[in-house]
This record gives sequence, C-alpha cells and structure tokens, in this order.
Amino acid sequence: MTPDEAALVITSYYFAPAGGGRWGVTLEDFAQAARGRWPNCTTALTEDDSGVAESAEFAMIFEGGAERSGEYSHTGLTLTGYTALDAAEFMSWFVAMLDSDVRVLFNNRESIEDGDYDDHVLPRAMGLRPMAEALATHLAGALVGE
Repeated sequence: MTPDEAALVITSYYFAPAGGGRWGVTLEDFAQAARGRWPNCTTALTEDDSGVAESAEFAMIFEGGAERSGEYSHTGLTLTGYTALDAAEFMSWFVAMLDSDVRVLFNNRESIEDGDYDDHVLPRAMGLRPMAEALATHLAGALVGE
C-alpha cells in the first residue's frame, strides 16, 4: 500500500508529549478551543473516582460530513476513526496551542497491533502536509506488513 492510499484509511491515532511529559493545555482550555474551532464540536469532561476531571472526550463533524471523535488528557491524545489527512488537520490545529519546544510523538492502531511500540516524532514545524505524509507513511508500513 502506498502512503497516498494509506492517507485515506480510517484508523485510530495516538499522540503524546515526548518524555512522558504533559501537554501544558488544561482540559477546559482544550474543550473550549475545540468548540471554537469546530462549532459543531461536543465535549464532555470525564472524572476519576474522586471527582477530579481527568480527560475531555470530544466529537465533531469535519467538512464533507466525516464524523470524528477522540479523547484528550494531560499526557495523551487519542483520535478515533480518522484518516491521516483528518488527523493531520486536527494536529496542525492542536500543536498551535503547545509551546514550540514540545515534541509530539505518534503511533496508530495498526502499527501497534503489528508490534511497533516505538513512538515516532510528528513533524510540526512545517505545517499540515508534512504531518499528513508522516502519518500516512507510517500507517502504510504497517498495512503492507499485514
């Protein structure tokens, strides 16, 4: 499978700040910014057993009618049901909220199922296209191995 073909495959993508760090964006700020970016976005904070918010679940409809969802926490971000192009669009928006020195690591469901537990650095300095290419190329490698 080529990266161009893989770019259209729907999967789950996983992102985390390098070194086990934190994003530096509160759950509330993330939820508010997501609703500002996607007016149809719905968000819900989830709490742990003690009532402390631990993540923000979100769902929205992208242009073209594609429904996408995910979950944000202080130490990770999961995008469920995304193409590489949609994930890159989301991440290009998200990384703009981060400090410029925060390295973002990524992986996808197929690669993990294929035994690739290594995290890969998301190229965030050059915009949407390099992000989409990195996500699609990595996914294509896993799909060829199936």
